[in-house]
Amino acid sequence: MSENKQDWRKELDVLLARLIDEELNPTETARLNEILRDEPEACEEYHAYLDVHEALGEQLSAPDFTALDKIIAPEPQPSYLRPVLAMAALVVIGFFINFLMTQSAQKPVAIAKVKALSGSLVYTGDRGLVRNALKEGDSLEGGTIEGMTPDAWFELEFDDGSTVMISGNSMLTFSDDGQKKLRLQEGGFSANVKPQPKDRPMLVQTRTAIFEVLGTRFSVDAEQTTATLTVSEGSVRATRLSDNLSVDVPAKHRVVASQDHELTPKRLPDSVSIWESRIERGSKEGNGEWVPAQEGKTAHLRAIPYTISANIDKQQRTIYTISTRVSQKDSPPVILKPGSRIRVRGKMNTPHAIWFGVTLRRPNGDFAGHFQIIVPAERFQPGEPFDVTLNPEEYHLDPSLKKWAAGLAKNPFDLKVGSVWCHSLWDSVGLQVSKMEILAPEESGN
Repeated sequence: MSENKQDWRKELDVLLARLIDEELNPTETARLNEILRDEPEACEEYHAYLDVHEALGEQLSAPDFTALDKIIAPEPQPSYLRPVLAMAALVVIGFFINFLMTQSAQKPVAIAKVKALSGSLVYTGDRGLVRNALKEGDSLEGGTIEGMTPDAWFELEFDDGSTVMISGNSMLTFSDDGQKKLRLQEGGFSANVKPQPKDRPMLVQTRTAIFEVLGTRFSVDAEQTTATLTVSEGSVRATRLSDNLSVDVPAKHRVVASQDHELTPKRLPDSVSIWESRIERGSKEGNGEWVPAQEGKTAHLRAIPYTISANIDKQQRTIYTISTRVSQKDSPPVILKPGSRIRVRGKMNTPHAIWFGVTLRRPNGDFAGHFQIIVPAERFQPGEPFDVTLNPEEYHLDPSLKKWAAGLAKNPFDLKVGSVWCHSLWDSVGLQVSKMEILAPEESGN
């Protein structure tokens, strides 16, 4: 849109507002007539308002705009201007009707509150209002909450006491109009749902499935073509969208909803303490810019930037991060045991302190904490591959979670590993990762 176009549109809005208030002076009246005469698009807009007026005419009694007609054209005008002036009057009618409808609209009602949060989060409300400065206790009327970084965490509590938690790079939309409705766009969440009315269960939708919840503890992980439901307590009904096939998933079971999986609940498999990434398989295996193998170089993930609000000062800061999911789909849950080690192979252009961390969940899927360690820049060489083996016993709880430490894990052991991640703060150093592994205690030589 050109600047001239923006100017006359802004001016037109002001003139029409003054017209409604009967404050238009002769100079402004002449300018309004000039815009209507010189701007063909204005006439088109007036025609659109004519259609609106005709549609609403049978439902609303239009006020008498005779006085306004006189204000628009206080003196006799040439006949060629009469249609234009008539359309101008219809614009006023449209604005007036819109004003009445806006005044009568109900304000959004809060349906939940922020119970706890950490990391970089963005909330978009029902009316499109975007907020990235949420705090504990904030009331929310519904909308979308998005975790922007691997260390993000958010816990939401509905008015009936039901709670929902997301962690990492996840996006969840929520509403409650007498029936709770959630949509998981990507990532994962866990929930502890209080008993719901039988005719109004909580509905959880992903790209591939709908889950009906009457009251239970469960978790959902979603990808582009797959949704995995894990039930800890109670029962959840799962329906695959592609064929509307439904199954009931009991406690201690899970089901995978996708085109290439049989929709059959299976008992949760025994846990394992060993895992390795499969970055060579493609971009779906991790969060980062995927670079395929070429010219003798292995496939790897390159750190991608996320802008966050730093507490250090008022400037916007950036985190350059890489992460990959660990316990997912129908694979056994990976448990971090005392004596386990975490191995990461990669490279960076400029030596820099790197944060290495894990996101952990309890057996029921609830968030248990982010644990991390900072490896100093001296451990790395510019442009040279690195191979670091880390001891989780040296990891500590993310300081941003200190306020909620009492309800989180005291150490990283005997918990399900949700993801493994690493990042640099503030500076892009060309960080890339080709392999991540969790080594069992016996493999670590302990």
